[in-house]
Amino acid sequence: LKIAASAARGTVALRVRIGQLVAFVRKIPWTAASSELREHFAQFGNVRKCTVPFDKETGFHRGMGWVHFSSEEDLQNALQQEKHIIDGVKLHIQAGRPKVLQGGQTSDEEKDF
Repeated sequence: LKIAASAARGTVALRVRIGQLVAFVRKIPWTAASSELREHFAQFGNVRKCTVPFDKETGFHRGMGWVHFSSEEDLQNALQQEKHIIDGVKLHIQAGRPKVLQGGQTSDEEKDF
């Protein structure tokens, strides 16, 4: 029983830690998807996952997304960069936690490798 409780606490701690290693990105150009986001942010460190929610009705993404990094250092490297530009558009980036997608949305998501 102690082992199970200890393992459960470890899982929760891991989830909290990973949740904090997320950059919230706004102003993503409509021409870009999660693969371009991953490629751009990989220069700052290991990207675990990129999520760009799409609207089912329009078929376009909503111009925002989340980039999950492997370490605090990788996240800080990305946050310290003054300009992030994809397809000629300056992105807005801030530290942020992932949010649950609501009904009517899907995600163009790339999982961990």
